[in-house]
Order: sequence, then C-alpha cells, then structure tokens
Amino acid sequence: MKNKIVYSKYVIAVTDIAYGIFFIGCILTLHDKPLFYTFLAAFLIAIITGLMFGPWYIRADKDYVIARSILKSKKIPVRDIESIELFQPTMGAVRILGSGGFMGYWGMFKEGDIGRYRAFYGKASDCFLIRMKNGEKYVPGCETPNKMVEHIKSLLAALKSEN
Repeated sequence: MKNKIVYSKYVIAVTDIAYGIFFIGCILTLHDKPLFYTFLAAFLIAIITGLMFGPWYIRADKDYVIARSILKSKKIPVRDIESIELFQPTMGAVRILGSGGFMGYWGMFKEGDIGRYRAFYGKASDCFLIRMKNGEKYVPGCETPNKMVEHIKSLLAALKSEN
C-alpha cells in the first residue's frame, strides 16, 4: 500500500516564505558577490535538505514500512514493529533536530507522553505511531492514516501467523 503525504497550510506557507526569502535575497545581493554567494549557498542547502528529508509518501509491504522523500528513504522492518496506532503530535512536541514546518515535519522530536521519536509527516492530524521492539518510535503521516494503520496491522498479523 502506498499513500502520499499531504502538507498542512502552515507547512506550505513556511516553505514558500523560506524559499521566497532566499530567492529575493539572491536577487537583491547580485551586486555584492560575497553576500550573493552566501545567499545562494544557503538557498541550495535549503533545496537539497528539503529534497533529502521532506516527506513525500509512505509505503508498506510485507517486509518494510518505507518513509520516502524525493532523494532518500527510511526502511522500517515490519518484523521489528512492536505496535502501531493512530497518534496526533501536540503543539508541546520539542524539536531536537529537524524541521517543524519547512518541507513538512521531519527529524527527531520529543513529546512528554511518548518520549523521543522520529517524525515524517506533513500534517499532525494525519499521523500514526510505530513502536519498535528495540524501543525506537516513528511518527509518519499520510493521506489516509486509518487505512495505513489497518494495512500494517494486517501485515503484522500475517507475520505472527507464519511463526
């Protein structure tokens, strides 16, 4: 099952504003080469970072749950999943390393009731929580989280019946 990630209006606004500031900064500093190259480098780093980490889609098959960006993917082995449930991150989540709106929500976050987790979503209302057997936690999100959670639960059930 493959499911795209939908960005919230906030994520779209933050991303557009950030790219707009870098673009305008490059245009306004054309006459000052060192400053222009600084803006250009920051602009390119922002684009590459967004392409590497910005959530694009979630896919689940019998072996892996794959969180995919345009340039990179994270494979979560289904056999290592302890549990999965719908989950909605709160405004109280603390970003440790990553993005809290630029090209989605991605990176390492900490929430009071569940602790540290890796996020990969575009809208907080579209999330689910994956708890791993080794204690790691992932919070991906997608367009239809209910269907994705049920699909992954069925994969886990099939895996348990094989053993």
